[in-house]
Amino acid sequence: MQFGIIGGGSWATALAKILTDNGNTIHWYIRNEESIQSFKKRRHNPHYLSSAYFNPAQLHLDADINAVIEASEVVVVAVPSAYVEEALLQVSPEKWTGKKIVSAVKGITPTNNQLLHEFLAAHFQIPLEQYSTLLGPCHAEEVALKSFRILLFPGLTQVRQNQLPNTLLRITLIQWLILMLLGYSMLP
Repeated sequence: MQFGIIGGGSWATALAKILTDNGNTIHWYIRNEESIQSFKKRRHNPHYLSSAYFNPAQLHLDADINAVIEASEVVVVAVPSAYVEEALLQVSPEKWTGKKIVSAVKGITPTNNQLLHEFLAAHFQIPLEQYSTLLGPCHAEEVALKSFRILLFPGLTQVRQNQLPNTLLRITLIQWLILMLLGYSMLP
């Protein structure tokens, strides 16, 4: 599965770290070319979570948001809500076709006070079936250090924990993400 991350802040960096630590190669949109060059040289984000080092072979860093979305099957949007409209309005509508979208956006869009799924539906006609949200009381630093307490991926399909091969306590973040991409959310 090809993952893409939109955003270059601490939350995007933490999620990128989890995905790469689980063996995934990611396509990552970082809007600032200078930050990309520094990242490539030093193997960490120069501005956020600088103690989280990456294997450069697992990263495809790009300042072209359309290229990152095109190369990805799953797009994790981790842009601060104040800037999400500006970032996503650069995307050609056809680039979203068939993509699974995971929102890690905390808050609402500034112009119309919309949640991300409402914004995507209004501007790109993206159906809710392609969309999930990452929720949890975690800070980016906790996620990067794998000391998070719980992360949830609500989706449209619900299953009970006893219907899954693993219990909630044994499911890793990457397993959660894969289950979410298959359309499942967890119930106790």
